[in-house]
Amino acid sequence: MKYLLEIGTEELPPKAINIAREFLKEKLNEIFLNFFEYISPENIEEFATPRRLAFLIKNLKEKEDSEKQVLIGPPAKVAIDNEGKFTKAALAFASKNNIPIEDLKIIENEKGKYIGAEIIKEGKNIREVIKKEIPEIISKIPFPKTMKWDNSNFRFSRPVRWVVSLLEKEIVEFEIGNIKADRYTYLHRFMTKPVGRGEKKEIQEAGVYEEITKMGFIIGKYEERKKAIQTQAEGFANSLEATCILDEELLDEVVNLTEFPVGILGDFSPEYLILPKEVIITVCKSHQRYFNFEKDGKLIPKFLAFSNTAVKDRDIVKKGYEKVLKARLEDALFFYEEDLKHNLEEFYPKLEGIQFHQKLGSVLDKVKRNGNIATLIAKNIDFKETKDLERANKLSKCDLLTEMVKEFDELQGIMGMHYALKQGEKEEIAKAIYEHYLPISSEDDLPQTNLGTILALADKLDTVISFISIGEKPKATADPFAVRRAAIGIVRILVEKQIDINLETLLNEIEKEAKKKYILAFAGINKNWEVEFEKNIKPEILDFIVGRFIAYMKDKGFSTDIINAVVSTGDFNLYRNYLKIKAIQEFKESPDFNEVMTVFKRVGRIIPENFQEKFDKSFLEQQEEKDLYEKYEEIKNEFEEEIKQKDYKNALATLLKLKPYIDKFFDNVMVMVKDSQKKNNRLSLLKKIDNMFKKIADFTKITT
Repeated sequence: MKYLLEIGTEELPPKAINIAREFLKEKLNEIFLNFFEYISPENIEEFATPRRLAFLIKNLKEKEDSEKQVLIGPPAKVAIDNEGKFTKAALAFASKNNIPIEDLKIIENEKGKYIGAEIIKEGKNIREVIKKEIPEIISKIPFPKTMKWDNSNFRFSRPVRWVVSLLEKEIVEFEIGNIKADRYTYLHRFMTKPVGRGEKKEIQEAGVYEEITKMGFIIGKYEERKKAIQTQAEGFANSLEATCILDEELLDEVVNLTEFPVGILGDFSPEYLILPKEVIITVCKSHQRYFNFEKDGKLIPKFLAFSNTAVKDRDIVKKGYEKVLKARLEDALFFYEEDLKHNLEEFYPKLEGIQFHQKLGSVLDKVKRNGNIATLIAKNIDFKETKDLERANKLSKCDLLTEMVKEFDELQGIMGMHYALKQGEKEEIAKAIYEHYLPISSEDDLPQTNLGTILALADKLDTVISFISIGEKPKATADPFAVRRAAIGIVRILVEKQIDINLETLLNEIEKEAKKKYILAFAGINKNWEVEFEKNIKPEILDFIVGRFIAYMKDKGFSTDIINAVVSTGDFNLYRNYLKIKAIQEFKESPDFNEVMTVFKRVGRIIPENFQEKFDKSFLEQQEEKDLYEKYEEIKNEFEEEIKQKDYKNALATLLKLKPYIDKFFDNVMVMVKDSQKKNNRLSLLKKIDNMFKKIADFTKITT
């Protein structure tokens, strides 16, 4: 059997379509799970366009399978009297569950003997489930915004105009607001008559839905519309001997804006190519939903728009598109020329007038904090170009006051880079203005220049420190100030740019400098910064960033136990932690891994918590403990040098040299003897070795 559900609406916003189709597909799979003849990804076929959300559910049974159940009643000693007759308790149990008295029997389980019965629970009929469950899940689609449009009080992203509910040929009735489910759909709004509403079309049976809609100029499947757009874009690009810039976000939006996408190639005047490439692309994307073309890395004066209608005279539509784009590009050119009349540095003092956050001061305050943190980072990694760093930081947010960025805020940083180059700044300084925002997402590019890397790290650290310090730590479902994104950026920069810096050390230096230079100047106004920073904020900041590091490493495919074993040592150098995890993960492939880990764990587990090491070589008695100590002394310097050089693979190999000596020690030496002096000295020797292990990981946390 097949079941068709279609919700016909006024044009839905593109993001709402994605939310609805993902939610409904998941919930429909749950609802019909027990009705599928077999489980397959092809059981649910989805169709989603601006005017319709539709699902064809296949391979269905009329009813759920019946289920045998055992109902347990009161204990037998309560349910049966001395004469072997059922008591009131037994009769009440039978009556409550509609069980004939003769079906009652004694059921024995691990708790004893009870009165009970075996019953057959009839499976639900699919029609009952559709009538009850479908309206409920439709009402629960998690749209960001909903509306009412009639007196039913039903809310949806846009007005619902029709509903189709067909089980094979049969209408399964229910209501959505004031709309009763039926068998009629509406075809393309403009390519069928009446124009504006589209032809009303009867669907005789569920299985012909796709055929009917395609005949009515509806490409219902998302992937098919996407492929149609990509194919047309490729065709136009080939004709121009160019490449179409298919931005994924824009592509997704255009797919969800059309039911029958028709590409229209347009032109704009080459005079606008004086604008930075990103400006033209942003104007086309943000305002018009147009795609651009490039040849040899440079834009050409062509664009590709997609209409939702095939028209006879495309030239009329083309001219309309060109006219609108010309006005937008004219505005952008005006902004660009006006901005070039000013030097970026002129905007620096005016940043005082832009509020960063009511508790965190102005954007100028943030720039100053960024600069001081950047100086500390530069000092830690021995970066010498401090004058360039100061200059790049000073100019980093100045483009926020340019006309172009006021109009297109997504161009912040990009315009700063272009304006800086125009006014003669060094190329690395100009690039750093753009790069200090990177990475914008978890998959985004990282800064490439040293200046950009340091400024990006400083900017994100200030964001995390600042917002956590005022109690604005992200929640599971909300991160309004992008603090989580900033922390992910910190992790990616430290690891992927191979920055050998300890975050705890850096935070200590920031705290120290804050008291002198007011890195966090707002703190003196809003709270007692010393108490908060020293007692609460640093551990909270470190935990938050390390949490993102753990998630990042899991995404990279590393084992959770190995990640935790390394992180639990309390080393806040994320790049070094990454190298340790990588070395242990590679070692895990070794056939000796389990055996070695067992030995390493044994050392860690025998040492009592909070044990204070107090070792004296002269107290060593047995040859095995002397041999272990001598081997420890022999490899110690080699191991420390390998740790210093971040050569954790060889450091692990060096530790492995201890294994036979540890084995002999545990085989022949009793550690927990009555003589406390001997016991503590042997524990102290093991503690020395365990401290060496913990320079890499807490091996007790690794599963074998």
